[in-house]
Amino acid sequence: MLRTSAALAGLTCLTLMAPGATLAAERWFLMSRHGDCVEIGVLKRKVPDLGEVSSPDGFASFMRQKGYEVTSTQVPVRRGKAQEVKVPQKELSLIFVTSEMCSGHETR
Repeated sequence: MLRTSAALAGLTCLTLMAPGATLAAERWFLMSRHGDCVEIGVLKRKVPDLGEVSSPDGFASFMRQKGYEVTSTQVPVRRGKAQEVKVPQKELSLIFVTSEMCSGHETR
């Protein structure tokens, strides 16, 4: 009886967590100088070993693991999310945005 209750409690927790996990999987882009949204993969020009980075936090973590100093700051916006990530040693000052910031702009 105790095992069944524990199993049901665990299943309930997993079920309740599932919607939050979906929300955490936001799609991020880079904001170009002209206001267009571009895929994060364009960073491979400056960081050839970038891999499959798909978020500002992932990029910041990747660069820190490489030994670079990184600053990451949330930027207040009306819709979606925006985050500035700077890597001075690589001369990078990037604005990552979620897809809500891209509406009305071309996504490349």
